[in-house]
Amino acid sequence: MERERHAGRIAIAAAAMFAAAAIVVLPGCAAPAPQPPASRFASAEQVELNFLGRRFVLGANDKIAEVRQPSWPPDRFLRVAFWFGINVLVPGVLQPKEGDYYVISEALLVRGLDPVNEWWIDAGSALLKKDAIFVTTRTHYKSLGKVLPTIVQFSGTRDFKDVSGRTVKIPVLQEVSLPMEWTLGGRIPKDYARFQIG
Repeated sequence: MERERHAGRIAIAAAAMFAAAAIVVLPGCAAPAPQPPASRFASAEQVELNFLGRRFVLGANDKIAEVRQPSWPPDRFLRVAFWFGINVLVPGVLQPKEGDYYVISEALLVRGLDPVNEWWIDAGSALLKKDAIFVTTRTHYKSLGKVLPTIVQFSGTRDFKDVSGRTVKIPVLQEVSLPMEWTLGGRIPKDYARFQIG
């Protein structure tokens, strides 16, 4: 009797192992390959498709820019990193990468450069200002001052001489969107740079 039970257990175990092996071998029955985790930021295609040469509305999140088209409901948006500049003490995952998209906020036009569509700016956040070159294509600034938040693409660095004659690398930010649509009521304050689109 004990011998029959033991033989039965062996037969059941063998059948289970055969079934498991068959599942692995059969095409289409294998477990799906693990998917890479979704990016926390919008893709280049999403940014270009939705915001290239367009106005946008910026959400209230001060850690990650939540951008949406003016016609979108408030709960529909894409996430874009804020620009923190280069060579600053931020985690490696936040260091800007050439070709990626960012939102510059709390930026300040310092002076115009030659050609006329390039500007020396302080760009960062309320706590951090870093020099950068801002290249515009559709927005023509008429005065210095604050810049409304703008979606930009980091296109690398350019060498400049600082006041001591030392060569420093300055990041170059290319305009992608138009300046953010003003949503705070009333006119845009006078300390913001005046501009026209064209």
